[in-house]
Amino acid sequence: MNNLIALPPETQLDYILVDGSGSMQPHWYNFLAAADILIDAVRASTIQSHLIAHVFDSADLEMIQRDGPLAQCATFRDQPLSSHFQATPLYDAINCMCIRLRALDPQKCSIIIVTDGMDTKSYTYITQAKALLDWCRAKGWQVTFIGCDWNNFEQARELGADDTNCIGTSSKRLTEAARLLAGKRLSYGHSDDPIEFSNSERESFGGYLPPPASPE
Repeated sequence: MNNLIALPPETQLDYILVDGSGSMQPHWYNFLAAADILIDAVRASTIQSHLIAHVFDSADLEMIQRDGPLAQCATFRDQPLSSHFQATPLYDAINCMCIRLRALDPQKCSIIIVTDGMDTKSYTYITQAKALLDWCRAKGWQVTFIGCDWNNFEQARELGADDTNCIGTSSKRLTEAARLLAGKRLSYGHSDDPIEFSNSERESFGGYLPPPASPE
């Protein structure tokens, strides 16, 4: 991370922070297919973007598996992301992510945080993680929470988001949710429209899913 430099002014950043915990394994390939839909949409647009795919778990906080011009990055179907599938130190991963973002300092940034449960085993406090994401939002960057087979509203709220910034979706509908998110991402990239979900959109994708009984 010491060699990071700021991105060119015209380059946007797509940062995907992915929970690589054990409980994510049943959702993994549905998530990868959904992520490809989002990335393919940006690739096909006129948006010049840099992609970072950051997987984390308690065995490794920074499994950076994509870091380069989005147009040149391999798809997730061709080169799937991997993980040790341990516990979920989300707040620590947010801390690491924001250190990287401070160095890159993109003009526009879409941050997508994908989880299927609450934080476990972090040394970073939730108040610190929230403050870091508040800093991202103050810069005009978009922070979106995606819950895989669980209702992630409480997590998003505790980290400073409101209900429009998060969506909990059943694993089987992740690809549909990704198509919806892709359109919003392109609108943000082209015209600064915020990435937000309406009540009806959240409900249609399973917004009332229960939280997991024992998150990792």
